[in-house]
Amino acid sequence: MSQPRLVIVAALGGLALSGCKRDMDPTAGAAPNEQRQRVLLFWQRLDSATDARIAGDCTRARDLYVEALRLDPGHEDSLYYLGQCHRQLKQPVEARRSFERLVEVNPASARGHLALGALLASSDPGEPLDLETAEAHLRRAHEINGEETGPMVRLGEILIAQEQAEEARTWLEAAARTNPKSVEAPFLLGYLRWEAGDRRGANAHLERAARAARPDAPTRGVLGEGDRKAAFAAGPALAAPPLRESMGRTLFSELARPLRTPDAVSVVAKPDPLYRAVRQARHAIAGRNYATR
Repeated sequence: MSQPRLVIVAALGGLALSGCKRDMDPTAGAAPNEQRQRVLLFWQRLDSATDARIAGDCTRARDLYVEALRLDPGHEDSLYYLGQCHRQLKQPVEARRSFERLVEVNPASARGHLALGALLASSDPGEPLDLETAEAHLRRAHEINGEETGPMVRLGEILIAQEQAEEARTWLEAAARTNPKSVEAPFLLGYLRWEAGDRRGANAHLERAARAARPDAPTRGVLGEGDRKAAFAAGPALAAPPLRESMGRTLFSELARPLRTPDAVSVVAKPDPLYRAVRQARHAIAGRNYATR
């Protein structure tokens, strides 16, 4: 029997026990039965939403998560994955609403704060850009779960856009130490060295980023808060999909793409065009962020 079904059975068993004293009164059985049906319906909707999400049907998954949340408005996994479905469907306003509701329900949800920070610090022009609010959520995500490198890299990017190079370097160095297979952290550390006129240091970081970007390089992901809980508490149906959710494009991640091509060696040998593009993107991001205030 799958774990979600065990949860359903346990929940129904608890309801049955809580109502046993009322069984002698035929008029007292309506409320427990209604609650029993509500629990069953919730888990049916949640299981179906999970199946649809795993199959890549975000539209159906979104609709089923909405139905599940009508039955349990504070269910954290449903709020989180509903927000992710909205992002996949290019619905950033709705995604933001779901993630904000998640951190309202649980202010200590690191994945909720990370999801909000990622949404508000994305290079996608169709998504909102609010670097100050994103920074606050990412700092909170790091306070809650210091092992996750996602907030570190994104904070480094935001600080680069805000021309705070020293603190950006601190965050990116921490990310590179925590996850040696990170591409973006050494890539951006190289950029900071390049801007400072240290070409040797820039090349060293860029070579490290290129090595991490090789297809044969082993990957390592750090599970976010809530994902571990979902895996162990919710059982196989929720643990089956990849637990490290896509957070969308970071501010500068697309500019590191040449490091993932067969031509990476020549890119490393001549970093000026690559890092000039980062500088140009930094100015564009700063201007766009200012315009949205």
